[in-house]
Amino acid sequence: MLTRGLVAALLIALVGCGGGDAQNPCDGLTGAACAAPPGGGALLGTLVVDVAWLEEHLGDPDVQLIDTRASGYELARIPGAIPLRPEDLAAEVDGIPAQIKPSTEAESVLREAGLRNEVIAVVYGDAPEYDASRVVWSLSYFRHGDVRYLNGGYSAWVDAGGELDTSPPEASQSAYTVIGVDETLRATGDWVLAQLGVDPFEMPSIQLVDARSEAEYGDGRIPTARNVDWRDNLSRGFLLSKPELDTRYRGLDADETTVTYCVTGWRGSFAWLTLTALGYEDVRLYDASWNEWGAGNFPVEQ
Repeated sequence: MLTRGLVAALLIALVGCGGGDAQNPCDGLTGAACAAPPGGGALLGTLVVDVAWLEEHLGDPDVQLIDTRASGYELARIPGAIPLRPEDLAAEVDGIPAQIKPSTEAESVLREAGLRNEVIAVVYGDAPEYDASRVVWSLSYFRHGDVRYLNGGYSAWVDAGGELDTSPPEASQSAYTVIGVDETLRATGDWVLAQLGVDPFEMPSIQLVDARSEAEYGDGRIPTARNVDWRDNLSRGFLLSKPELDTRYRGLDADETTVTYCVTGWRGSFAWLTLTALGYEDVRLYDASWNEWGAGNFPVEQ
């Protein structure tokens, strides 16, 4: 049954946040009245869900929530959520920090967190939203069967009047098994270089998306990469609508292999999430990203 706040959020999604100005249509409104995503409709599907979907499935034993926030879990959380930070699944590999852990190490982390196999893992967080997207990508890389991202995160749930658990959290462990890794989701520097072809890289076999800021991009980038700051995919913490996002990524071919990157692969994971949700067929994250590429062993375009 939908709460009053969630019903209000759904109504706002249909009729808009009237009464505000053009820059912020929710000025003058608070709480559930502006819990709906802006921009003409949410980008929802099998990868991205909203608070209404979560309300309908809350308490379902086949759905498990993952809270990625840096703080606040101990005080309040969505009922049933387990805590998991992106750095819990990160390690230094070959001198490059913040890369995905080997599967054997990740398995023990996921067991300690209490994740279960064969559940729909719904990942939520708060700003910065790439914390949650990094966990979505990590679990997908470890071949967890069904991983989803909660659009708007914890704040959207609270603003919609969603139920919260404020009792002291209980530690939970599981017998989680990592069944393997999906290397089609992860790119390496050597592989990216091979796909670029011969300098001046006029016929690359991949599309590159740099999720860093415009200033970082201007200081040096992987040759042929185009810049879409990961923050440009969002408005008030929600993913933009499909038409708006299609505009952001105009000129890219959804049927071609696309590689996203940033500095650590965390902001790049949000670009990965966005493009995957848009229906791009083959999206990969360059895990080591600029930490590796910018260290001097690869060609840099400025």
